[in-house]
Amino acid sequence: MGNVAEIFVKVLLIMAVLAAFAVPGFALKKLKMIGEGGTLTLSNLLLYVCQPALAIKAFCVFSEDDWAYIKAIEKTVILKNFGITLAISVAAMGLMLALCKLIFIKAKDKSAANVYSFVAVFSNCGFFGIPFVEMFTGGNPLATMYMMVFNVVFTVMCWTVGVVLITGNLKDIKIKKLVLNPALISIVIALVFFFVPQINFFMFDEVAELRIFPQYLAYMTAPLSMIIVGIRIAETPAKQLFCKKGVYLAGGLRLIIAPFLTLVISLPFWGILGSGVESGFEEYVYLAPVIAMTMSPAASVVAMAETFGGDKETATAAFVTNTIISIVTIPLVIMAVMAICGLSV
Repeated sequence: MGNVAEIFVKVLLIMAVLAAFAVPGFALKKLKMIGEGGTLTLSNLLLYVCQPALAIKAFCVFSEDDWAYIKAIEKTVILKNFGITLAISVAAMGLMLALCKLIFIKAKDKSAANVYSFVAVFSNCGFFGIPFVEMFTGGNPLATMYMMVFNVVFTVMCWTVGVVLITGNLKDIKIKKLVLNPALISIVIALVFFFVPQINFFMFDEVAELRIFPQYLAYMTAPLSMIIVGIRIAETPAKQLFCKKGVYLAGGLRLIIAPFLTLVISLPFWGILGSGVESGFEEYVYLAPVIAMTMSPAASVVAMAETFGGDKETATAAFVTNTIISIVTIPLVIMAVMAICGLSV
C-alpha cells in the first residue's frame, strides 16, 4: 500500500502544478487584460505551434542516454508495441462511442447529447495527457511515444467521428482538414525521422542546439492549455458551468468509465508483451491508452462546437466543469489502475 500512497501523492502534486497554470488565465481575464480574441489566439498557438513541436520532441529529440537506450531496442519490437497501443486506443474509443449511443439514444436534446458523447469519447490526451505522462514517468521517452500513438488515433477520430457527433451530418467530414491537420502532419514527419535516424538532424551532435527549438515549444503545451482553461472559467457564469445535469453524466463517462473500460480492453494484450521486456517500460504499451482516457475532456469540444455550429454553451460547461473535477478524479483513478496492475512509480 505504500506504493499506492506514493502514486496518489505524486499524481496529486502533478495535478496541483498543472491546475496552478490556470490561475494566470483566470486572473488576467477577470482583470480584463485579455480581450475577446485572446482565447482564440492562444488556442491557435497551442494547436499550430506547440502541439506539432510536442510530436517532434517525443520522437526526434532525446538525451544521449535515452537515445542509446532507444537504439538498443529492435525496431520490430517498437513497431509491435506501437501496434498494440494503436489497437487498444481504437477499441477503447470505439466502445465508448457505442456506449454513449446506447445511453443517449432517447435524449430529447440531441445537440446537447452529441456534445456529451464527444466529451465522453475524447480526452485531452495531447495538450494535457502528454505533459502529464512525462512528469509521471520522469520523462521516459517510450511512455511519451506510446501516448503520441494514442494521439494519432485521437486526431483521426476527432476529425471524423467527432465532427459527426457535433453536427449530426456525415457530409461535414472534411478529409482535407484531416490530412492537413498540423498535429497529424507533425507526427508523420516525426515518425519518419524516428525510424530513419540517419536523417534525424536533431540528434546530430554538430547541431545539437537545434533541439532547443522543439523542446521549448513543447514545454509550453501544458501551461498554455491550462491558461486557456483559466480564461474559460473566468468568462463562463457559474450557473452555466455547474447546473447542467448532463455535464456530470458526461463527466462520469469520461473520467471514470472510460479509463476502466480501456483497462479491461488492454488486459488481453498483457500476455502478448511477454516476460522478456527489452525496454523496461513495456507496461506503458497498455497503460498509455488507459492514462490518456483518464484525462479531462478534449479542449477541442469547444472549438468544434464553435466551428460547426454545435451547442457551444453545453460544450463550454462540459469542458470546464469536468476539467475542474478531473483534478480530483485523475489521482484517484491512476492510483486504482496502478494498484490493479500491481505497479509502482
